[in-house]
Amino acid sequence: MNDLKLPKLLFLIFLFLTIFSSCKKEQPKAPPPMQAPFVTVKSEDVPIYKDFAGQTFGDLDIELIARVDGILTGVHFKEGQRVKKGQLLYTIDPLEYDTKVDQVRGQVAAAQSNLVNAEEELKRIRPLADMNAVSKRELDAAVAKDKAAKSNLTSVQASLRNQQIERSYCDVRSPIDGVIGLSNARLGDYITKIGNASKLNTVSKLEKVRVQFTVSESNYLQYQKQVKAGERITDLQLILSDGSTHPYKGSLNFSDTKIDPTTGTVTIEAQFPNPDGTLRSGQFAKVRVLLRTQKDAIIVPQKAVTEIQGLFQVSIIDTKNTIQTRMVEVGQKIGVDWIITKGLKANEKVAIIGNQFIQPGSTVVPVPYVAEQKQNAVSLND
Repeated sequence: MNDLKLPKLLFLIFLFLTIFSSCKKEQPKAPPPMQAPFVTVKSEDVPIYKDFAGQTFGDLDIELIARVDGILTGVHFKEGQRVKKGQLLYTIDPLEYDTKVDQVRGQVAAAQSNLVNAEEELKRIRPLADMNAVSKRELDAAVAKDKAAKSNLTSVQASLRNQQIERSYCDVRSPIDGVIGLSNARLGDYITKIGNASKLNTVSKLEKVRVQFTVSESNYLQYQKQVKAGERITDLQLILSDGSTHPYKGSLNFSDTKIDPTTGTVTIEAQFPNPDGTLRSGQFAKVRVLLRTQKDAIIVPQKAVTEIQGLFQVSIIDTKNTIQTRMVEVGQKIGVDWIITKGLKANEKVAIIGNQFIQPGSTVVPVPYVAEQKQNAVSLND
């Protein structure tokens, strides 16, 4: 009986072990290493720019000011168009001034007639006086009358010229070749020579434009040191409001003679060629100035740098593809990059971890980082 139970027992044990082993779960596999974008550190010469907010002005901006009162009877131009020197732009009703000119012309004619009579009288009396046929008193009276007639003629002739000049102010002409702006007066408006009503328009010479911008006192002192050292700032670019760059580089014109005590800034003016006439007075733009070129600079994307309580660190991928944390010292921000002044050397791999949770010591799969377009310009706030 016992001999029959033993094989049965062994069979049950074997069956139990087979079922147990089939139900046993497989052990989980370790996850694959995470991908880590990286950049290879390079040493290169980096131009350091700084942007300053500025405003454009014409090479000449001449206001057209009315110099007589009257009704505006003519506008002889199209706003925003080019005009020539001497071109008629506005006409102010000249009737009143033509009348004054005619009146004074009549006075001139009367004065000329009086002078002719006085001269004839003097010519008649002088020989008689020489013969003692008339008294010296009569001669003196004739001489005085002649002088008075000449003085009167000179006076009314000067008055005529003045009236003619005043009449010419009824025709407002362009003082220069340039571009005329929007008119402040319309046909039928009453124009006066006093106050804002006298400002008719502005004509600008735009072959070149001036751009005025302000710099801090410290920047100005740094510039003066560069000048004394023989370094000249020659690379000036104009960045327009749409982000485009004016195709022509500018040059420094002058700096103000004083520092504004309320803002601690100095006004500087630059000049840019404008042969295409694309720039106009009153535009807001940024003047981008090349301050210096930093030799053999180490730069990395700002995304690669982490700041913790004023300390800066980067993640290095070593030769075993392991993440290592390293403290660095940073310098100037250059667009989307950062100059590293200490802690990195050329040819090292710096990881761009971003929001990925990768612990130091983790093994990663390095993937080349696709860099953003560089904009080597210093922020206005720097």
